[in-house]
Amino acid sequence: MLSSRFGYLAGWLAGLALLGCAKRPEPVLRQGLPWYEDAPDAALAAARAENKLVLVDLWAPWCHSCLSMQNFVLTAENLPQITSHFVLLAVDTERADNAPFLQALPVAVWPTFYVLNPERQVFGRWLGSAAPAQLARFLSESERAAQLEGSERLPDSDPAAQLHLGDGLAMRGEHVLAADAYARALQLAPLDWPRRPETLVAQITALSKARADKRCLELASAGMQHTGSAASASDFASYALGCAERVPADDALAPQVRRAVEQRLTPLCQQGTSELAPDDRADACANLAEARSALGDAPGARAATLQRLDVLERAAAGKPDAVAIAYDWALTGTLIELGRAAEALERAIVRERALPDNYNPPQYQARAYKELGRYDEGLRAIERAIQLAYGPRRLSFLTLKADLLLLAKRNDEARRVVEEQLAGYRALPDGQKQPAAEARIAERLASWR
Repeated sequence: MLSSRFGYLAGWLAGLALLGCAKRPEPVLRQGLPWYEDAPDAALAAARAENKLVLVDLWAPWCHSCLSMQNFVLTAENLPQITSHFVLLAVDTERADNAPFLQALPVAVWPTFYVLNPERQVFGRWLGSAAPAQLARFLSESERAAQLEGSERLPDSDPAAQLHLGDGLAMRGEHVLAADAYARALQLAPLDWPRRPETLVAQITALSKARADKRCLELASAGMQHTGSAASASDFASYALGCAERVPADDALAPQVRRAVEQRLTPLCQQGTSELAPDDRADACANLAEARSALGDAPGARAATLQRLDVLERAAAGKPDAVAIAYDWALTGTLIELGRAAEALERAIVRERALPDNYNPPQYQARAYKELGRYDEGLRAIERAIQLAYGPRRLSFLTLKADLLLLAKRNDEARRVVEEQLAGYRALPDGQKQPAAEARIAERLASWR
């Protein structure tokens, strides 16, 4: 009897162990690379067992740059040795169950990449898009930092020590101090330092988030020509334009920065480079159009927008729907800007038929319907998107819903939607809080009173 009881207990424990193994997430193959999806504990356990670091991709389904990176940069062909050194983890920042993970690894730029060890110590942080060569260099430098146990064993004269310090400060929201650390890194580094472009992007991002707009413009003026020929150049220009928009209208530096943006981005938009993915080249064209428009050059802005459309249409041609959708956000906005909202609508309708579970196509339809003055149809479309969406993105869709309701003269309903939106932002878990968006919605609601 005792023996049979022990046998039963052993069998029960073995079954429980098997059940636990069966439930443990397994990597999913994407573009030839194995990714743990929304499973940080499993990825960290694998890294510990294999004595590797973890590359974390913080992304969102609405983020066109994220989709472009996943489909065209993070591939086995581009990074053939990556799994020898790294376990790969993709984290959807919209999912509520990922909020605790995001508390330690904040994201305010999509995508953001981190390199961690199994104890979650950060050894590298990358903001936005990257060319394959840039990403490979970032991974190599992060691995070196890990081997040296972070910046502790790096001499103060090594710019990587200050870069690492700046990343840590930025993660804690100390943006001015982070910008100072990045500035020291750039001062210590030779002019041809390979990490100069990404460090400039990190510095101007920190200054922009701190609303240190004057310093931001001074950095833009001094650093514009040192941002390389990949996505960093366009990202840097985008923040520079944002700072130029916020300073007083009579600020003499703002038009200088806009002209510098135009000079820097014109060749990247018109000819591109081997380091620019189509999505990033399209962003360069969009920023070029914004700069020209602010300088009063409407024909030049339209020419850049038409160039953007050409880049996007060529890139999307012949791609499967699940891949081509990476370009739809930019295509929709570009067509609407060119006065071709009906074309944008038709594209989105076709895409929704092909991808009925994706919330992006009905959202794009709602944008086009709004432009066309077809508000009731827009409301039906955005409602479909809201039903499919989740997390902060679902809340953001309520802005368009409220706009459509206002245009349809349904003001009371619009106000209720904004009240729902504000309550939703306030209820987000800490890892997903969006103070700037929450403040904008609170201000909008206050305007009704």
